[in-house]
Amino acid sequence: MREFFKGIFKGSPALWGVIALLILISCILMFSAISSVAYKYANYLDPFFGHVKHLALGVIILLIMSRIPYRYLRKLYIVFLPLTIILLILLPFIGAGVTLNGGTRALRIAGFDIQPQEFAKLFTIMFLADILTIYQTNYTNDNITNEERLKNEKKYFWITLAVVGITCIPIAIQNFSTAIMLCILTFAMMIIGRMSWKRMLGLTGVAFAVVGLVLVLLLNLPQEYNEKLPGHMSSIKGRIERSMEELTTPEDQKVYEINDVNRQRMHGKIAIANGRVPSGPGNSIQRDYLPLAFSDFIFAILIEESGWLGLIVTLSAYLAILFISGSIMNKCEYIYPALLAVGLCFMIVMQAFISMCVAVGIGPVTGQPLPLISRGGSSIVSTCIMLGIVLNISASTKKEDIKTE
Repeated sequence: MREFFKGIFKGSPALWGVIALLILISCILMFSAISSVAYKYANYLDPFFGHVKHLALGVIILLIMSRIPYRYLRKLYIVFLPLTIILLILLPFIGAGVTLNGGTRALRIAGFDIQPQEFAKLFTIMFLADILTIYQTNYTNDNITNEERLKNEKKYFWITLAVVGITCIPIAIQNFSTAIMLCILTFAMMIIGRMSWKRMLGLTGVAFAVVGLVLVLLLNLPQEYNEKLPGHMSSIKGRIERSMEELTTPEDQKVYEINDVNRQRMHGKIAIANGRVPSGPGNSIQRDYLPLAFSDFIFAILIEESGWLGLIVTLSAYLAILFISGSIMNKCEYIYPALLAVGLCFMIVMQAFISMCVAVGIGPVTGQPLPLISRGGSSIVSTCIMLGIVLNISASTKKEDIKTE
């Protein structure tokens, strides 16, 4: 029986176990959290079954991707990353664009809403793993001089920044948090890829300066110019202003009034406060008041219904994914799969932590779903593709030493 299941579920059993746990949590939680949209359907179970279908599709994708050798996917980004960037640029101007949470983020095709930014993350990670592998191969080449080595380092450093920058610009206009996540991921992978610390420190200084300049310009822009800001930038400006106001206002001067502007954040805090005495599965109260209880704020509903137990189990599951990726990296025979596995898992876990921080009131609302738990077809599909690739890499690891490829 054990061999039978190993033949079906290729790759790390531990990772499969974590994925199964997150899917189970999603099914239990979604049955309750989706109530705010269920009343719109003739059959109130339709939204729940729709989510289950997306999860079932995700499992099929996991099974397929875990069987496709990762090396066959290595150069896919050469075609699909430029196509994704073009689609992201054109999305606000084409008729099939769908507005989600104040930004044009999805493309409706045959009744399905596809978010290009979800797949931009995947192909960007593939690019980073490939370019950093090539860089390391050249850097460790004993047949070149130190001058040539430094020249190669500079070349790959700027190629990496240019491609990621071009990808992030159209994403940032509609979803600033996703662009920030890609930048953080790039920085982390460049460090793992052994880019020069001198260049990385310089990049850090420039990054802080640029972010600081953008924030200063946004926060000091007169209100009458808000509507002229491109894409989702006016909404981003408002969220940052509200977060800063909340942080700087003394406790004795705060007015806790729920309105259309702070509805999500306030009801999220109430749900988490209710979690001190868990209501139990299906008994959430705030699910009927939170506009995105099934998506961006599903973690708040999880805490309301399961308290500390749900928080610890979910947090541990995502940390386990990161730990497993590190274990897979150490067992990889080549650099490319090691970088790819860590990059894919780091993105999933970083998104999870950002989503959880937003739900508990740390930082502005970002619109990031909780991977494999929140409702959303594109998010589930892209996450399962990423995890499927990691499963294939784990199935391919045999030697302990990492070599250049």
